[in-house]
Amino acid sequence: MSRVLVLPALMLIAGSATAAPKPDAAKYGWHTDYATAKAEANRTGKPMLLVFRCEP
Repeated sequence: MSRVLVLPALMLIAGSATAAPKPDAAKYGWHTDYATAKAEANRTGKPMLLVFRCEP
């Protein structure tokens, strides 16, 4: 039974090690510059959501 689970487990580990492509910020209306995002939030009266990521 354990042999049956080894291959799917290895495939899952190998698949998670690959980097996902970065989404196109402009396509979704995201801002990558803090000053631009702050100006847009002030102009529209909407709150900002900040996401801090460590990208190698």
